[in-house]
Amino acid sequence: MVDDTNPQAGASEAAKRSKRTKKVTIVQQKQAGNIANDDNKIDDKPEYESDDDDIGKQYSFCTLSKLLELVPKLTTQNYYSWSAHIKSFLQLVPYAMEHLEGTYDVNHSKWSCSFDDALTNALHGTIDTIGECNVNYLLLDIIREYLTFHQVWSKIEARLGDEATRTSCWLTLITQLGDIKMFHSNAQKLVQEIRTIQAKGSILGRPFTDDTLFSALQKCMIHHPMFRETVATVHQLSFEALATTLSICQLALESIPTQKLDPQQAHARTASSGDQDRPAQETNSNDSSEIAKTVYRLQKIQCFICRQVGHGARQCNASVSIPKGSPLTNSN
Repeated sequence: MVDDTNPQAGASEAAKRSKRTKKVTIVQQKQAGNIANDDNKIDDKPEYESDDDDIGKQYSFCTLSKLLELVPKLTTQNYYSWSAHIKSFLQLVPYAMEHLEGTYDVNHSKWSCSFDDALTNALHGTIDTIGECNVNYLLLDIIREYLTFHQVWSKIEARLGDEATRTSCWLTLITQLGDIKMFHSNAQKLVQEIRTIQAKGSILGRPFTDDTLFSALQKCMIHHPMFRETVATVHQLSFEALATTLSICQLALESIPTQKLDPQQAHARTASSGDQDRPAQETNSNDSSEIAKTVYRLQKIQCFICRQVGHGARQCNASVSIPKGSPLTNSN
C-alpha cells in the first residue's frame, strides 16, 4: 500500500511547486514592470536639468563676459543705449531673456541657478565703477544681498530709467544736435553723427522730427558748394533724401583724386551748369566789348592839321595853304 501511494504524493507535490513558481514569476514580472515605470518617471525630470546644465556649461561666466565685451560701460548718462545693447546680445543666448524678464524663476522646471549667477556676474562687468559718470553706488547697493538676474535688472531700471533721467538725456541730445559741426568738408561723417543722435533719441522714446534733423544738416552745409548742387537736383527735400544725396556726391568727388573741393569758394561749382548753356553769348559779348574799346580809342585821336577827331596827321587828306613869308616857302 505504501508503494502505491508514494507516486500520487510525489505528483501532488510537483503540481504545488509548479503553481508556486508561476506565482513567483508573475510577481517578479510585475515588480520589474513597476521598477521600469518608476525609472522612466525619474528620468523625465533630469532631462530638463541636463539641458540646463549643458546651457550653463556652454554659456559660462567667461563666455558671457566675452559676449558682452562690446557693450558700452553703464554710466549715469547712457542707460537706454546700454540696455538696448544688453538685450540685443542676450537674444543670442538660449533662455537668457526668460531669466532677464523673470519668466524663469526658482519654482520653474527649467530654472538653472548656475546659469542665472553667470548672467548676473557678466552684467556686473558692464557697469562703470571708476569713470567720471560712474554708477559705483548702484553696484554696491546690488551686491549687498543675493539677487537673481531679473531682480538686478529691475533695480537698475528703477534707478536709472526714471522720467527725470530720461528728460536729462533728452536735453543732452538736443544740446549735442545744436552744437554739431562739420570738419574738413566731411559730409558723410556729419550725417553719421546726426543719425547717431537720432538713434539715441529713438531709444529714449523721443525721436527728433525730420524738420529738426534737416535744419541741423542745413545749418552746417549752407555755405558748402556741394549743398547747393544737391539742393538743385533733389525735388522733395527731406533729411534722408538730402543726406543720401550728399553722401553720393562726396563719394563721387573722392573717386577723382585730382579734383578737390574748396569750401571757401562757394560759387566755384554752382554756376557750372549755367555756364555750359551760354558759351555763344559770352563770345558775342566779348566781341562787342572789343569793338567798343576800339571806337573809344579812335575817338580820342585828334589830327593837329585839320583839327578833326578820328585820324592822325598821316591819314589827313586836307589841303593846306602856306602863307607868304613862311620859312616853308624858301627853297634852297
